[in-house]
Amino acid sequence: MGKVLVLLYHRVRDYNDDPQLLSVKVDNFSEQIKWLTTNYNVVSFDDDWDNIDGEAVCITFDDGYRDNILYAAPILERYNAPATIFVSTGNIDTDRELWWDELERNLLIPRNCPKEFVLEDDVFGYHFATYDNAQRLETYKSLHWLMKDFVTVDKREKWLGALRTWNGIDETGRKDNMLCSSEELKIVNHKIIHIGAHTIHHPRLSTLNNEEQFEEISKSKEKLEQLLGYEVTTFSYPFGGKMDYTNESVNICKQLDFKRVAANYPGVWTDGMDNYQVPRNIIRDWPIEIFKNKIKEFWEA
Repeated sequence: MGKVLVLLYHRVRDYNDDPQLLSVKVDNFSEQIKWLTTNYNVVSFDDDWDNIDGEAVCITFDDGYRDNILYAAPILERYNAPATIFVSTGNIDTDRELWWDELERNLLIPRNCPKEFVLEDDVFGYHFATYDNAQRLETYKSLHWLMKDFVTVDKREKWLGALRTWNGIDETGRKDNMLCSSEELKIVNHKIIHIGAHTIHHPRLSTLNNEEQFEEISKSKEKLEQLLGYEVTTFSYPFGGKMDYTNESVNICKQLDFKRVAANYPGVWTDGMDNYQVPRNIIRDWPIEIFKNKIKEFWEA
């Protein structure tokens, strides 16, 4: 019986300031992919897995950062390693960062910001101390938690707008944090890079009602299909933990005819497993020897 170990990457870039631990340095990524292709059958998330014999590995990326195309794709092509990029579509062809990157830009990038941020909100209103780096980090963590787990997309945008006003900056994000452009998604080598959907605004689906969930999931699929000119058949739940989506999220994905959907908790796919909740194992910026040990642990777990 075949088994597939699905790996979850986010970013490939040489960058040290990484509060969410999303980035893998280019050299580490290259060594990881070289080792995987030497030791495993690397399959696509879009493939038919029913006839897999033995152990296989699948490479996926969440969010759709431009560095996936600039730095990861050439390495994947070099080693003929297929991968799926799940793209959050709301910021395609804009100069906006994803919301957690904008939150970081407001609070963790050194500048002479005010000593306190007053969040005006009927439910979550609070005075956050921001007078030094430690206080700003705590404010970042608190607001990230609230924005992820408790508030709507509209309220999240309102809070980010308040932070920009407080800090005196505009919406224009850092170039290193941009998502893939529509043109880049069109011309990437689709024999190697497959594109899946990942909602519009990257919300925690379990905080949304059924109608809002359907809008986020279906519209991201539609936008990518219009852009690429072919059917998008895979999806990944934003954040992807078991509390981050609902049974209705699963039902919507079935209704929209996705053939496989990725979650985000450890495990190995085996024949007969629910294809709408495929486990994945997060990859960090590990040197190759640590990476090898982690892969072994993922299989054994």
